[in-house]
Amino acid sequence: MDLTTDVFNVFDHDDNFREVMKRLLEASIAESFNGVLITETGPGYPIIYANAAFSELTGYAPNEVMGKSPAILQGPETAPEVIARLEAEIKSGEVFHGRAINYRKDGSTFMMEWKIVPIRNKYDDISHYLAIQKDVSMSA
Repeated sequence: MDLTTDVFNVFDHDDNFREVMKRLLEASIAESFNGVLITETGPGYPIIYANAAFSELTGYAPNEVMGKSPAILQGPETAPEVIARLEAEIKSGEVFHGRAINYRKDGSTFMMEWKIVPIRNKYDDISHYLAIQKDVSMSA
């Protein structure tokens, strides 16, 4: 039994499938305990969505980061080798998982663990990235 497939198939018999799925996914992202960013694939990976947990984690309000690069969280102590691996993995269509020192709006540092998942459109081209982030400073 493939739990992932079975969970999403439960909606196949509902006439409101698309709306239910949309609302389910919106709620799960918006109410997540983890920071969530969605970016486009263009230069700098412009941010098009940030949830409330991202704001709590970084101090940036969603409207302050719209259109900006997630690189605003990086600074002198951010490991360049982690960022290079991130770039290589997402450009090749892989899921990135890593840890690096990042910076809050107030300049304070924290150890962030995050995953970046390439999101493909109906033509199987990567059109967006989903980043899921958490502060692991206490466990680092």
